[in-house]
Amino acid sequence: MSTISRRTLLKTSAALAVGSAVSQARAAGANERIRVGVIGARNRGWQNAETFQRSGRFEIATLCDCDSTSLDAAMGRIEKILPNKPALERDFRRILDDKRIDAVVVATPDHWHALMTVMALEAGKHVFVEKPASFNIDDGKAMVAARKRHPSLVVAMGTQQRSGQHFKDAKAFIDSGGLGKIALACAWMASNRVVVNKVPDSDPPKELDHDMWVGPAPVRPYNKEKVHYNWHFMRDYGTNDAGNWGGHYLDIVRWFADLDLPTTVSGFGGKYVVQDEKEWFDTQTAIFHYPNLTVIWEMSHWNAIGPFGMGTGAEIRGEKGTVLIDREGWTFRPGKGQPVKHPPSDLEGPHVKNFADCITAGARPAADIVEGHKTAVLCHLANIATLLNRTVRFDPKTETIQGDAEAAALQGREYRKKWTMPV
Repeated sequence: MSTISRRTLLKTSAALAVGSAVSQARAAGANERIRVGVIGARNRGWQNAETFQRSGRFEIATLCDCDSTSLDAAMGRIEKILPNKPALERDFRRILDDKRIDAVVVATPDHWHALMTVMALEAGKHVFVEKPASFNIDDGKAMVAARKRHPSLVVAMGTQQRSGQHFKDAKAFIDSGGLGKIALACAWMASNRVVVNKVPDSDPPKELDHDMWVGPAPVRPYNKEKVHYNWHFMRDYGTNDAGNWGGHYLDIVRWFADLDLPTTVSGFGGKYVVQDEKEWFDTQTAIFHYPNLTVIWEMSHWNAIGPFGMGTGAEIRGEKGTVLIDREGWTFRPGKGQPVKHPPSDLEGPHVKNFADCITAGARPAADIVEGHKTAVLCHLANIATLLNRTVRFDPKTETIQGDAEAAALQGREYRKKWTMPV
């Protein structure tokens, strides 16, 4: 009998478990489209709606946003590709109550991801949720627990890079030993982010249900500069670019290097350059400590030129050379010889097709909630350590911060009383 490694055994067992679970999911006929409701109509909402519709596997049954202006704008972008006009809703719970809808896309601000995902599972819907999976560590743990309670339902992450062929090829190259022993990996984001201006609070516009927009977060007065895309930089709603772009490229580092959760994270940074109304820092470096391997995350909001001239990307450095990768392709830079470049690939189409195959044919998610949660934990630990400007110890088994009450308090937060996480 041949010998197999413990890692191979664990991976095989996990694959069988996931395959067994999703095989119980709704099995549609070959020509039957999956009816989907899209929650959150701005940016990723209408973009996902377009990709889902063009895939030929889904029917956009409902668009939902608590801002009617966003709904109108989304319809203006996608109505020409929709054979039938979808229902329009401002309360996502109507989608969850609709028995005709099979799946939901959660494309809301980060603070809504966990609660909507869990509520959708409780309502019997498959879920495609944008990154980062969660707003905080405790929310992510609740999402994973809910998925375990509903093994026949699929929860897929919107980390579409895991479906891109050039990302898969780079992963295969590393797995084949192309880099030899890996001891360092880096992920980064560099951008000249928009300035968030200081303006007075005001009454929300009539088109926006601000109370619904705030949802489980603490109540704050409406401020036109702190909603819509700028919520990424508000601590009650977003996770800064650690969650936004780290959710993509820290995910690639974890995937390529077969990493689980770190034991310690050191964070450094602050508002060094852009003195505006953003509540998160504009400069960040986080170092994740693993046995025999170090991972670095870098972020700047005041310079669009990152390492190797790439605004976003990842580097996996081994004894035989380095792999550099972003959405424009990947390059192997050997220790000796010329770089070998590889072209980019489609990310969105294959990722949506994989979600459909999970629902109808028992396929394994290219990016499931367990992996999405683990990547989000790295994002959250980076932010916690940077806020405190120190090293934080983490127990991967219990997924808790150890020996630091101030840091541990940032693992989660209480929901507003009108919203409760199902358990």
